[in-house]
Amino acid sequence: MEDPRPFLGSNANTRVTRTIALSLPIITRLYSALHRISIGDRFDPQLDSEGYYDSDDDPPAADYGGYSKPFLVLDVIWNLAFVLVSVFVLLITFREKPSTPLRVWIFGYALQCLLHVGFVYLECLRRHQSRFSVGLDGFPLTETRSSIAKRLESMNTVISSIWWVFGFYWIVLGGQALLQDSPRLYWLAVVFLAFDVFFMVFCIVMACVVFFALFCCFPVLATIAYAMRIAEGASEHDIRTLPKFKYRWANSLRTPGNSRMQEPVELTMESGGSDSTPELPLHSEDSECCICLHQYVDGAELCALPCRHHFHVGCISKWLRINATCPLCKFNILRGDNLV
Repeated sequence: MEDPRPFLGSNANTRVTRTIALSLPIITRLYSALHRISIGDRFDPQLDSEGYYDSDDDPPAADYGGYSKPFLVLDVIWNLAFVLVSVFVLLITFREKPSTPLRVWIFGYALQCLLHVGFVYLECLRRHQSRFSVGLDGFPLTETRSSIAKRLESMNTVISSIWWVFGFYWIVLGGQALLQDSPRLYWLAVVFLAFDVFFMVFCIVMACVVFFALFCCFPVLATIAYAMRIAEGASEHDIRTLPKFKYRWANSLRTPGNSRMQEPVELTMESGGSDSTPELPLHSEDSECCICLHQYVDGAELCALPCRHHFHVGCISKWLRINATCPLCKFNILRGDNLV
């Protein structure tokens, strides 16, 4: 089933395109395609009309950004300026005889700008009807008309891209002869093509900047901010107060390579560390320091955190001086809470 949503209202990329590229015929289509791939649909006016969004809240800010009055006025003025300049130059150059059909290309370029103004007007009218005239017998744009407008916009996209290539080809083909025979038509076409190239480069650069910021800078900054939030090193006093243990084999005949021994292994408190001797049972698969990834050997000095995770004393001391959290569960020994 075909998507009944209108050609402009269904994609936030069109609004961003109008804002950034100011609706140059070839540039808006290129940027629109790139933005559709990277962003996609973020607001559906059809869902809005059905009450999907909260009626007390405004639609997403991204939807209003391209349709705010200043941008709409600037968009319309920009395109109408191209139309008026084209008509003026075509009238005053009526006697010029260009060697290539440059006059036809300028007329087509102006027609595309004029069509875009019409599409914007139809979209604004449709939005006004759906927002203020729901349920009234007025002149609302139906879904069928919106679908037709969407198809016309797609056709205009393809034609604009091809038309730009034709203009560039005719300018190159005419060369110096075209400049001498029809200088005003020549320079007008060059200006239009130059604007398109400039905004094309601008859009590509902005896309690269956004891509770099999102996928390179933002993760690094987020990591740094996270590290600054949790990287509160423990003091020497805090580290010394942690319980220390001596690792002993429960069975003196057991060797580290004997995987058949499954009985628990006990940790005994270091002499002088406390009056009591707490026992922490460890299975054979749990007798490894996750910091240095080495198995505990008989007589190794271990340290247990309040979360009951244990490590080599040297390993966990170096770790806690930099970061006062457990390497496994992120338990903070200073605040006594888990970060994850």
